[in-house]
Amino acid sequence: MSKFVATLIAACLLGSAGAAHADLASAHENSADGKVTRDGIDLFYTIVGTSGDYVLVLSGGPGEDIRSMQGIADELGKKYRCIMWEQRGTGRSKLPRYNSSMINLNAYMEDIEALRKHLDAEKFVVVGNSWGMVLGLAYAGTHPDAVRAVVTLGSGPITYEYLGVFGDNQSTRLWPSEIEIRDFWRDPAREAANFDRASFERLRAATAAYFYDRKKALAMQMELDPKDYNFRVPPAFIEAEGKYDIRPKLKTIASPVLLLQGRQDLAGEANVCEAHSLIANSNLAFIDKCGHMPWLEQPEQTWKIVDDFLAHLPH
Repeated sequence: MSKFVATLIAACLLGSAGAAHADLASAHENSADGKVTRDGIDLFYTIVGTSGDYVLVLSGGPGEDIRSMQGIADELGKKYRCIMWEQRGTGRSKLPRYNSSMINLNAYMEDIEALRKHLDAEKFVVVGNSWGMVLGLAYAGTHPDAVRAVVTLGSGPITYEYLGVFGDNQSTRLWPSEIEIRDFWRDPAREAANFDRASFERLRAATAAYFYDRKKALAMQMELDPKDYNFRVPPAFIEAEGKYDIRPKLKTIASPVLLLQGRQDLAGEANVCEAHSLIANSNLAFIDKCGHMPWLEQPEQTWKIVDDFLAHLPH
């Protein structure tokens, strides 16, 4: 396995895990289950909330279960209809195989477009974290007429090079003992013996890098569940996309965009600042003492900024 595939697995996949892990089908009385089928693949979703605009919620990864974003749906579901979207290869949205024909950026975007048409929604408000930011922005640039607004909560690398920065920042934030555990599970023999176990243990060892507050990081570390990740997805994505670069798509986004990032987000500020420079109608906001998941570390500030942005969208 290449260094960058390992980086993607042990970096972006943590995305936003550790939020409430309630059962999607029964977590809320005001929720509804559904599915859309595209090219023979059943793709599942749960809608939280009964009124307002459709808000499409995109989890990290690629390959992370949407349950990690439950806290976002709980908050935004008070005013909007939040679609907890189980991206291909996650949750109930199973795939017959995991290769570049099944896992690629275009497939993810066309899944969303199929969902929009299935729901007969004119436009989505898109909310994403980490990989969910990358996918949400790429979709908004590819289907500009289908998106009312985009909100990103914690940044995903907009190019393959920034993915390298993400991984390097992760390494600088880990204690020697955490690096030792991570490297232990990088051993090719251990990985060959149990790929999912090795991938999960590396992910768990790296948790602290995603937070400003180590106590919150350790609390999350205790909550991580291997069932919430599909570790076959990232290698297939890299096989398909190689040295990916979504910057051209950022230039074609027509909707308002809120780029919200913690000052200590290991994605780095250059990544989000470049995204801001390329998206014509974007607002950039930083939160101090905050890592990769602002709604978990600084919820009050996060929702104040997000609510204000959404309240002032043009009709």
